[in-house]
Amino acid sequence: MTARPLARSSREDGLRVLKGRRIPRPSLAPWMVMALIGVVAFLGLGFARTSLDRTAFDLAEIQKQIDEQSALQQQLELEIARLENPARIAPLAEEMGLVIPETTRQLLVDISSSHQLVAGATEEEQSQ
Repeated sequence: MTARPLARSSREDGLRVLKGRRIPRPSLAPWMVMALIGVVAFLGLGFARTSLDRTAFDLAEIQKQIDEQSALQQQLELEIARLENPARIAPLAEEMGLVIPETTRQLLVDISSSHQLVAGATEEEQSQ
């Protein structure tokens, strides 16, 4: 068997090459934009979640401090009430020589007068 050369097509055969339209490739730009938006949204949600958690921890710490200070305030109010108790103060006052007076003297002060009087002083002592 011998190889024969392939017959060349010529323009005489009535065949010709037509330039056709190129099939457009799908553009990647919209998909890249959508992927970028998805990544940014995911990272944004992660950041927001972290911020909210940090804020929740701060609020819990502040609430703990408020509770501690409230307990301290209650203890101090009880201490004040105990220290102001007349039953506790009376024996201490007697030890210092303080007594309840048997007679009381009322002083009437006239606030409408233009000059001031010292309590318990006579008018002669006031003029000096």
